[in-house]
Amino acid sequence: MRKLGLDLGERRIGIALSDPLGIQATPYAIIENKNPEELKGYIEGLIEKEGVDTVVVGMPLRLRGGEGRQAQWARRYAEEIRSIEGLEVVLWDERLTTREALRRLREGGGISRKVMKKSDSAAAAVLLQSYLDSRASSGDSGDLKDGKNKSEKKI
Repeated sequence: MRKLGLDLGERRIGIALSDPLGIQATPYAIIENKNPEELKGYIEGLIEKEGVDTVVVGMPLRLRGGEGRQAQWARRYAEEIRSIEGLEVVLWDERLTTREALRRLREGGGISRKVMKKSDSAAAAVLLQSYLDSRASSGDSGDLKDGKNKSEKKI
């Protein structure tokens, strides 16, 4: 089954998808921001179309690890998605994923307006790859519990 990564933004949501073995994450799509119920409907369609069993939601923590307004907003989206039966939803530290995605895109040929738009799905891919790598090395789902990922990526 595939894993889906979400980089929630105020204007757009970046989406990444893993390969069926859960080894490699790739950018999948960028959608206009939707309310939690609309996003849930979109994800239900991806579950059917792509065989998704886990959604990794980026948690925009502050650099020191605390939660701000955006983290609470991401939790609301995650709670709505959790209502999908049979789907695992994981909150994952997304600090600096957009910066890393932009660095990778720059290395691939510079930053243009078109490339900047791709940064949302690229950030989702960085986020999802971090989750996949952590699972591979620890055998753990790594969900944020009590402010910490159980895997190597401690918060």
